[in-house]
Amino acid sequence: MKISFSGIFWGLVCVCVGLFFLYGSWGSYTTYKNVRNYQGRAVGHITNKYFQLGSDGGGNYYVAYWFMASPGNKITASSIIAKQQWDILRVDDTFEIRFDQSNPKRNIPMYGGSPSFVFAFFMLVMAGVFIIFGGSRLFYSFNKRKSLK
Repeated sequence: MKISFSGIFWGLVCVCVGLFFLYGSWGSYTTYKNVRNYQGRAVGHITNKYFQLGSDGGGNYYVAYWFMASPGNKITASSIIAKQQWDILRVDDTFEIRFDQSNPKRNIPMYGGSPSFVFAFFMLVMAGVFIIFGGSRLFYSFNKRKSLK
């Protein structure tokens, strides 16, 4: 029996990456479900726009805003939004906010900032690919091979 240690190593790496994608998919899906259940709606007033550069050279587009969850209950927040929406919006513009009525600090812009089901599904597919590839790599690394003499 011949064991391929490099096959075992790369198989384990692929399975771990697949589990990472699986965890990300589950987190994205639960966030998507929670945001869909936000029943509160309010008009948000933009106070600032900014771009935060990431270490990979990309970045995120943010808007800072405030809204009234109920009379006398002013909430200030910031959120990531899509670049297309960030380009259109200006300081002092208004836009619609969704929020959790039991905790208005959990809020998100109505359009452009919420997680999507497609993203969660894409992460799930990537997890499946890595786990299947890593599992098959592990299986074939322990495969019995006859040596030629």
